[in-house]
Order: sequence, then C-alpha cells, then structure tokens
Amino acid sequence: MSDIALIVRQLGQLSRDLDEAVAEMGRLEEIAVEAEGAYRVAYAKAFREAEGPVEDRKQAAVLAARNEWQRWGKAAAAVRLQREHIRALHARIDVGRTLQSTARAELALVQAGVTP
Repeated sequence: MSDIALIVRQLGQLSRDLDEAVAEMGRLEEIAVEAEGAYRVAYAKAFREAEGPVEDRKQAAVLAARNEWQRWGKAAAAVRLQREHIRALHARIDVGRTLQSTARAELALVQAGVTP
C-alpha cells in the first residue's frame, strides 16, 4: 500500500473516531447537566430544611448534598477529558493532512523525474 493510500485510510479512521468522540461528548454533557441539577435540588432542599444562621444552613446543605456534588464534579471532569480527546483528534487529523500533502508533493517530484 502506498504512503498516500495509508495516510488516506488513517485520516478516514480519524474522522470516524472524531464523529464517535463528538457523539460521546453529547452523552457526557447530558449526564453532567443531570448531575448538576440533582446537586442543586439536593442542596436547595437541605438548605431549606436546615435551621440556624445562614452560614450554618449553607454548611449543612453542603454536607447533605456532598454525594450529588461529587457525581456532578466527576461528570464535569469526564466532559473536560472528552473535550481534550476531541482536540487531540483534531491535531492528529491536521498532522495527517500535512503528511498527505507532503507525500503528494514528493510523488509529483518523483513522477517529474526529480529525486527528493
């Protein structure tokens, strides 16, 4: 298989990987939104049910909603990681395009009788 054909095949796979990564990003964002909503509701309920000064009520609400807060934080981290994965795929595609362009230029030189 020629260098150009291999590069084209790899670019095709990277494009498919990017499509999958974008779809996964959407799924992870939905999870993060739901987790944030669950945290905010749990916090608000705990705050309203707590007694005492405002700062005491806030701290009681934080303690009561800590599990939801952790789920939200983990979901938000998954979104950030997926975003970085998508950036890496874009970078790999850019490198592949550069390699493809270079390989085509070298092939044109060889076909013209010039040794690169």
